[in-house]
Amino acid sequence: MNRHKLLWLPGGLLLAATVLAAETRLPEKAAEVFLQSQKGDDGYAYRLAAPRQKAAMPNCPQDLQAGWPAGSSAPRSQLEVSCAAAGWTLRLPVTASELPVAVVTTRLVRSGEVLQAADIRLAAINRNQTSQGLRDVQLVIGRMVTATLPAGTVLQGGQLRLPYVVKMNQPVRLQAKGDGFVIGSDATALGNAGVGERVNVRAGNGKVVSGIVDADGSVSVFVP
Repeated sequence: MNRHKLLWLPGGLLLAATVLAAETRLPEKAAEVFLQSQKGDDGYAYRLAAPRQKAAMPNCPQDLQAGWPAGSSAPRSQLEVSCAAAGWTLRLPVTASELPVAVVTTRLVRSGEVLQAADIRLAAINRNQTSQGLRDVQLVIGRMVTATLPAGTVLQGGQLRLPYVVKMNQPVRLQAKGDGFVIGSDATALGNAGVGERVNVRAGNGKVVSGIVDADGSVSVFVP
């Protein structure tokens, strides 16, 4: 009995390794791995739909590549599995289930940083967080965070604001605007503000006035 086990074990290991390598080249296996990695990225979870019959494709000498068909959008109904070495591509049907998703940070973001596309992603969240999290990535990019946020933080509106274009003690151009005239002068900002926000500035004569920040960083005061 012992001699039989010693002879069988190496063959069993070899068989297991062969099966494992073959599995990585099965279209359905490659598709399942891809779907798991994409879960929640577009607000949906996907699973393979039962095909009418399993596709018999030529053997692939390398790991298969899986991805969404070009031009497809959520919710998707198919994915592609391909073998570049053998020159074939197979489309498999999928079914979609909507998930609660929100925009989360991909890294530690420090207070005052302006969010870029690489700093955030759409991810699946717990259902009790749905009412708090923001869902639109485009409304988050370009906003400044008001507190330091760890990676994976579900972003909320109260954590974001317009970035400052005028900062405390920064020299600014003060423009007094009235009916048919504009008078410019130098001033110093007495606070931080973004475009369209109000900020106090100290004019060259020492007078403090309140104005609206323009996109170019100047401050406009409207004179009746």
